[in-house]
Amino acid sequence: MSSSENHVQKIAIVGASGRVGGEILKSLLQANTFTITVLSREDSTATFDPNIILKKGSYDSLSFLESALQGQDVLVITLAGTVPPDVQSNLIKAAAAAKVPWILPNEYGQDGDNPDVAKAVPMIKVMKEGYRRQIEELGVSQWIGVACSLWFDFACSASTSRNAPPKSTDDGTNPFTTSTVAQTGRAVARLLTLPTTTSSSEGRPSLSDYANKFIYINSFHVSQNEMLASVQRATQTTPSDWTVTYKPVDEWIQEGHEKFARGDRWGMLGVLYGNTFKKGVADRFHGRELANGKLGLEEEDVDEIVKEVVEEVEGSK
Repeated sequence: MSSSENHVQKIAIVGASGRVGGEILKSLLQANTFTITVLSREDSTATFDPNIILKKGSYDSLSFLESALQGQDVLVITLAGTVPPDVQSNLIKAAAAAKVPWILPNEYGQDGDNPDVAKAVPMIKVMKEGYRRQIEELGVSQWIGVACSLWFDFACSASTSRNAPPKSTDDGTNPFTTSTVAQTGRAVARLLTLPTTTSSSEGRPSLSDYANKFIYINSFHVSQNEMLASVQRATQTTPSDWTVTYKPVDEWIQEGHEKFARGDRWGMLGVLYGNTFKKGVADRFHGRELANGKLGLEEEDVDEIVKEVVEEVEGSK
C-alpha cells in the first residue's frame, strides 16, 4: 500500500475518456487526494488534466500493462460493451502481476450478486461474472462491484423527442431505482476515500467491508410515467403533445432476447431495461442496503437531472 495512513492513494483508470470513465475521473480529481494515472491506447487523441499521469500503450501487451500498473493501489476499469473481452482479462492479469490490491472491474449496473437478476438477464452472468472469478482465482487483488442500476441519463435521453415516441412497459407506473452517471462517479471517488480497514469498535465503513462484494448506490426511484412527466415539464409540453407506445414488459424482454440471439447486441438493452422496469426483478436492489448514507451521497432531483438531459440532447441537434 502506497499510503501510510490506511488509505489508497495511487489510482489507475482505464477508459477515462468515455462518458462513465470521464465522470469517475472528474470526481477523483475533485477529491484532491489521489495520484491518478490514466492508461490509454497508443493511438488515442484524448487529452487530460495536466496533473494526471498519462501512460499510453497497447492493451494487448501484458508487459506494458504490468509496467503501467506497478505501485498502484487501485485499478478502475470502465470499458464500452463493444470492447473485446480479452482487454479486461489482460488488465486483470497485469494487475495481479503488478500486485495491485484493489480492482473495480467493469461491473457498473445491475446487482450481479442477485441470482434472480442473473437468471433474468443472463448476459450479466456471461459478461461479468467471469472477470470477478478471474480476480479471485489469481488471488492477489480484491474486487468491488458498483451496483448503480441503469443510468438514468441514458434512459431519459431516449424519451425526450416527440419525433421518436417514447415506449413504456405495461402501464409505466412501477418505480425503479436508477443512478446518474455523475452520481456513479461521486460514489466511486467517495468509496476510494474510505480507509482500507477499520476496527469494529470504530463503526466506520471501510474498503474491506466491500472486498469481493458489491456496493449499492442510486440517485432516486422513479417510474416511466414520472420520467415522461418530468420531460414534459422540461420541454414545456403537455401529455396531449406526446404519443406513448405501451407494450407488455414480458413482450419487451422477449423481443430483446430474440434480437440478441440473432447477433444484434442492442437486444441486450431490451432485456436489461425490461427487467429493470419489471416489478420484483431488477427494479430494486431487493434485500440489499444502499450505501448512499455511508458515502455521503444525496438523493438527486429528478426534474433538475431531466432538464440537464433535455438541454444536452437539444444542444447536440
